[in-house]
Amino acid sequence: VVSTQSTGKRINLRLPWDMNGEMLVHAERAVELFEVYQLFADDEAQLLPQERVLDALRTTGLNPTELDVDNGILDLEKQYPGFVEFDNFVKLCVTEWGELPSGELLREAFRVFDISNSGRLPREQVKRILVGTGREKLTDDEAEYVLKQLMIAEDGSISYQELIELINSI
Repeated sequence: VVSTQSTGKRINLRLPWDMNGEMLVHAERAVELFEVYQLFADDEAQLLPQERVLDALRTTGLNPTELDVDNGILDLEKQYPGFVEFDNFVKLCVTEWGELPSGELLREAFRVFDISNSGRLPREQVKRILVGTGREKLTDDEAEYVLKQLMIAEDGSISYQELIELINSI
């Protein structure tokens, strides 16, 4: 049982779990997602019509494409054809194009490239990572803009902790 921020009402909210028995999102995030879900849900059925899923996801701050959403919906088990239940909406929010990776996950990813284990990467390598990897590949111009926001050491290296902080601030 949790309280919504917008109405202060107490609601019973069934939080979705993954295959390993871990919560997909924490209670606070689940409440935020539930409030968005209710904004777009059909008044009668209290279910989210498939044609409103993209707008609902974008309202949560995510930016999937229509194709991402269509493919994600196809992968869901549906009890009500044409609608997405709340637990499935949460599952869509935590897909690879959904929630941003945590700082620790990003740190682990950058450590793969950090052969010297210094916490720093060469500027050109960071640019290659930004334009060539991940689900949100940047253009050369976008990568240059990001790199200009970072402190570059005399040896041309960049602290990936600083890069992670910049990514999480966006």
